[in-house]
Amino acid sequence: MDETESTRYGAASPEAAASAALAEHLGTPLRPRRLTLPDGTSVEVEAMDSEGTVIAQYVLNGGAVKSSLRNKVAADLFKLVWVRHALAPDARAVLCVSPTVAAVLGRRGWLSAAARDLRITVVVLLESGRIEELSSPPGP
Repeated sequence: MDETESTRYGAASPEAAASAALAEHLGTPLRPRRLTLPDGTSVEVEAMDSEGTVIAQYVLNGGAVKSSLRNKVAADLFKLVWVRHALAPDARAVLCVSPTVAAVLGRRGWLSAAARDLRITVVVLLESGRIEELSSPPGP
């Protein structure tokens, strides 16, 4: 796997703020990365530590909950599972969401069950800038 810096989001973006808060919460520096498999397939992740022990995606939408938001959550869950499987099998996969998205995942729907069963930790970026765990996968 090749790895390069990514310019996926700017320094003043909500994703940058989420990345800083998540890095502090997890105790490891995070940055966006572009990963390339030996066959040339590439994928960008919104956050990864230098050792490849944490991969994260952000869904920081606000406003009305629409099916496109649920689709974004599902796509990011799938991306995290695939990146962990293909490139970082021992990584902790984290989906960092806004309070709006947390409300969707807090319900008894299939997305929250899928996150749990697929070993994806879901955290919420609160308006205070603090991170709070919404759900963690069960231990081994």
